[in-house]
Amino acid sequence: MIAALARPASGWTFSYQPFQGRYLIYGGGLGDPYTPTSSNKHIAYRIKGDVAQKIFNAIGPDLRNVCGADGEQRIRQRAEIVCMSHKRDGYSCNFGFDLQSGRSIGGSIC
Repeated sequence: MIAALARPASGWTFSYQPFQGRYLIYGGGLGDPYTPTSSNKHIAYRIKGDVAQKIFNAIGPDLRNVCGADGEQRIRQRAEIVCMSHKRDGYSCNFGFDLQSGRSIGGSIC
């Protein structure tokens, strides 16, 4: 009986799934990027589609009175992950990493 309780709920399996995405490796900051150097390298990711929708739904609630949020676009943020839902463009999420320190950083700017 204890073994049955320790198992995950049926219908879920540990399996990596494909997703759509883009990335950018850069130096400096997103507002003023330049060619990456050996001492200044960051990566920004933008993912779209189903995985972005799942993240968006997991990190709510919507932010109010932030850049880009309006009747057409909803924005949610948790730490350095920013996700958007737009009636025309669908779901997308942005996040990044400092490749020197490994720390998470923002992947988009307003």
